[in-house]
Amino acid sequence: MLFPDISLIKDKRKQAGLTQKQLSIETGLSQSLIAKIESKKVSPSYSAIKTIFEKIDQLSHKKEGSCKDFLNKHLISIPSTNTIGKASETMIKNSVSQLPVFEKNRVIGNISEEIIYSKILESNNKKALFKKQIKEIMADPLPIISASTPIKLAMPLLKTNSGLLLTEKDRIMGIITKEDIITRL
Repeated sequence: MLFPDISLIKDKRKQAGLTQKQLSIETGLSQSLIAKIESKKVSPSYSAIKTIFEKIDQLSHKKEGSCKDFLNKHLISIPSTNTIGKASETMIKNSVSQLPVFEKNRVIGNISEEIIYSKILESNNKKALFKKQIKEIMADPLPIISASTPIKLAMPLLKTNSGLLLTEKDRIMGIITKEDIITRL
C-alpha cells in the first residue's frame, strides 16, 4: 500500500479535525511521537506511518458518513415477468423513475422511464410495447455495494449510474440515488 508523503500527516490530521492527542488515542501511538513525526525530528517506522494514515483515512470517512446514512429503505422493485405497462404504472404510482428488476430473490436488471421512453420513440405500436415483459427491454442491474461504503467513495459511481443498490450481510437493504444525496447533504 502506498502512502502520501510523510510531510502531509499534519495537514491530513487537521483536515480530519483531529488534534495530536486525539490521533494518539486513536492510533495507540504516543503524542510525542506524532509531534516528532510532524516536525520531522524522527524517522518513523513503516508500521507507525501505516497506522497513522489508515486511522486518519478511517476517521475522515466516518465523519463524512456512509451510504447507509443516505439509504432509502423504501425499495420498490418489480419482477422480470411483469409487463412494461405495469412497470410504468408502478413508477407513476410511487413517484420513482426506475425500478430494480428481480427474478426470484436475485436482481437481474433495471427498468427506467428513460428506457421505456426510448422504446416508445422506436415503436410504432405503444399498446403492443406496453404488453411486452420487462425482461425484453431492461438494462443491466444497478451496481450493488455495501451499505457501510463511505459516501465519498460511492458518489463517483452515481455520475454514471442512476442509483446504487445497498447491501448488508448479503441482503439488499435499499437504494441510494442522486436525489437522496442532494436532499440529505
